[in-house]
Amino acid sequence: MDSRALSMIVQNGQWLRCAHDGTALLPGGGVELTWHEDRVERTCGPEPAPDWPQPSGLAFDEHCGGLWSSPPAGVVTGERLCLRGLSKPGALAAGSRQRLYIAETGAGLVTVVDLPSGRVLRKVPVCGRPVDITAACGRATVLVRRSSGRYCLMVIDGRRGPLPGPPLAVPCWHERLDPIRIAAPRHGGPLYILWRPADGGEALVTTPDGAILLEVAGATDIEITPDKTVVIARLPGQPFLRYQQGTGLELEPLAAPGYDGGAIAARPDGTVAFTASGTIGRTAGSAARHVTRGTVVSYRLDSGAYRTRWGRVFVDACLPPGTALAIRYLTSDADDVPDPVPYTPPDRGARPGVVPDGPPLPSALLLGEAAPGRALFKRPGGSEVPWRQYSPDEGFETYESLAGAEPGRYLWIELTLTGTERVTPRVRGVRIERPGHRLLDALPKSWSRDDGDAQAMYEFLALPDGVLRDLDLRSATRAVLADPHATPQEALSWLAGFAGLVLDRRWPEPARRQLIAEAYTLFRRRGTRAALIRTIGIYLGRPPVIVEEWQLRGLGGTVLGLSPHGPAAPAVGGSARQTGTLGRFMVGGQAAGSDSYTRTAHRFCLLVPGTLSEEQRAVTLGITEAHRPAHTRYELLELGPGMRVGARLRVALTSFVGPSVPWSPAVVGETGGPVVLGRAATGTRLGETSVAGRVRVG
Repeated sequence: MDSRALSMIVQNGQWLRCAHDGTALLPGGGVELTWHEDRVERTCGPEPAPDWPQPSGLAFDEHCGGLWSSPPAGVVTGERLCLRGLSKPGALAAGSRQRLYIAETGAGLVTVVDLPSGRVLRKVPVCGRPVDITAACGRATVLVRRSSGRYCLMVIDGRRGPLPGPPLAVPCWHERLDPIRIAAPRHGGPLYILWRPADGGEALVTTPDGAILLEVAGATDIEITPDKTVVIARLPGQPFLRYQQGTGLELEPLAAPGYDGGAIAARPDGTVAFTASGTIGRTAGSAARHVTRGTVVSYRLDSGAYRTRWGRVFVDACLPPGTALAIRYLTSDADDVPDPVPYTPPDRGARPGVVPDGPPLPSALLLGEAAPGRALFKRPGGSEVPWRQYSPDEGFETYESLAGAEPGRYLWIELTLTGTERVTPRVRGVRIERPGHRLLDALPKSWSRDDGDAQAMYEFLALPDGVLRDLDLRSATRAVLADPHATPQEALSWLAGFAGLVLDRRWPEPARRQLIAEAYTLFRRRGTRAALIRTIGIYLGRPPVIVEEWQLRGLGGTVLGLSPHGPAAPAVGGSARQTGTLGRFMVGGQAAGSDSYTRTAHRFCLLVPGTLSEEQRAVTLGITEAHRPAHTRYELLELGPGMRVGARLRVALTSFVGPSVPWSPAVVGETGGPVVLGRAATGTRLGETSVAGRVRVG
């Protein structure tokens, strides 16, 4: 197998060295058509002064339940929670420990609420007016305005706090700025501060040390999504701006119909929500209007040898319906470029005024005379990289062409992207073989003595050479087929056959790969409780809980006392032989005519967290039928949003773990009166309509 090198343009640092016209950079590398905001044009009259809305609060718990505040009414409302009597509740933050933090600006407090129970745990004074609050990794960071007018950051960590937070430095700017919002990733990361002047001019996004990251006009709120995207809300009627965290690369804005300027928040599922006149609204997709045509001219690619015949060209692109991609090539053996194309940076993603160093751009005269390129066709086998697979959600495919230019050491390419205002093509990377195939060397020289004949024969042999090279590369890396996490999707069933598995297409692809990886381990434990839990856990992505009936049977077979209201205690040795009762005392037991073994043996309950769809329920039942012991019986229970035991008991919804107000504690050794645990009944079973714990002592 010959060793051919590749010249590549894949990283954003390489795309920055190209000349752009109407294009923007993609996150992670690549280009697309640039865009402008889709906003309503004013027909007449001057632009009115912005009417800054009253800030409020918005947060989501881990079950995507929304909570929002109403400062004038002193109320925090949610799907399962309603708190009243608060003093101007403003910003909200939901922590990972199911804690809700409320900034009471009127009282100078941060109220900590337990979300499952709705109970107020603490009221933390912060020695000032809390302006905003964010929660991450079990702790809350509060932006506080002191009575002196200065701002600081404070931290509430569990029961500790308020503690001093990181120092807050004022950014260097030409006018006075005040911090209005703070944000941090839900699972930890850098803290972002949003500063805005009093008149609402240019706002800044900085780190606590004052380093300026972004400049945005008319900003009202800031949020960090789970995928590390910085979202900045502006005045009502304006789209939300988005930037890639770390690089500051601007992404397509999001439409926010109905936004009232109060607050925005990222839901746990990654979507962005906002307050909308007493309710919660969601963003409505991209608000960008793309230009319909753009070009990218590459810098000079060097093969290292003169008179090089360049080989195949591979382009990783996403071409939705209504879009197109064209490519042209220019080659040369001249080391100097007298009239290079002027450098123009991408419309979005480049640093202003910075011209990157790199190889020269092509000659403007020669590029204008270059012939149209060959058509790109989608490779039916995917990427030329052996066994490489793209995610179906990405939409990218590999397209191939042949660099049909004259032989030359240097090569330039020109990409022309065509789309619509709503849809744009995207190019992630370009790879060119250097040199191309050498099959001409195996033919008689008379077939390639003339340059025209040689070029025609070279292009004719490029197709079979490409097929042979792809087969060679796949053969050299065939060990990938034995790796369940790297093998292509079409080979999963083939690999599963070695373990005697028949894959269910209803399983997600990652679950099928993991099942193959653990097949032999699961087969060794097949029929056990651990194997059933692990198999279902692989499919659902979260492990279920198995509760066997014998674990809840109580005391089987023996009843002390016929009833808690039976006859009085007899004298020992007298009527005790006749009544069979010893005092008014009953513990557990079973109903007449049954025993604990008959009612509980070989039975179990499968508790699944969350709510299953019809397909998930069918697959889960199929797994249980196939992997449970054949003599057992079972019941499938979905816990829904909370933990459930039986059919009625829901912890934190209909019952609570711990003492309640009307009950008095029982003290061992004291006889102050009867103590009741649950209700009087003879045992209980998981899955019935009875309440766990119908047992009376005393």
